[in-house]
Amino acid sequence: MINSSIRLVLDTNILISSILSPNSIPAQVLNWGENTGIILYSTDTLMELLSVLSRKKFAKYIEPKEINELSERIKINWHCVPIIQRVNLCRDEKDNKFIDLALNGRASHLITGDNDLLVLNPIQDISILKPRNFWDLVNDSH
Repeated sequence: MINSSIRLVLDTNILISSILSPNSIPAQVLNWGENTGIILYSTDTLMELLSVLSRKKFAKYIEPKEINELSERIKINWHCVPIIQRVNLCRDEKDNKFIDLALNGRASHLITGDNDLLVLNPIQDISILKPRNFWDLVNDSH
């Protein structure tokens, strides 16, 4: 059952971890989000993910066909958020796109392992959590 109040932003590292380790906590968070909540993405976050996955070091883990399938899966199953307002809150400017997405998409949680984002927790009413903390939170609520 979809819980529309759970609106997740997953940063690129979480998604990469999910792909490389299908049984990991990030993968469980991703699967839970797709089945139970709403996962948000923006053009910027999708472009970063596809760019990172296309790097030579990932070629032995994921083929171009799989990258295309993932892109389609995201476009079909996730919610694309237009970025109307941009912020500059993060000490690593490259990470602002995830805050932009969370704020514009009215996210409930931003899931990351990136300390540059974690130190900002919370932003407005958006919790910024590591995958394990989010996973414990959703499992404790059942």
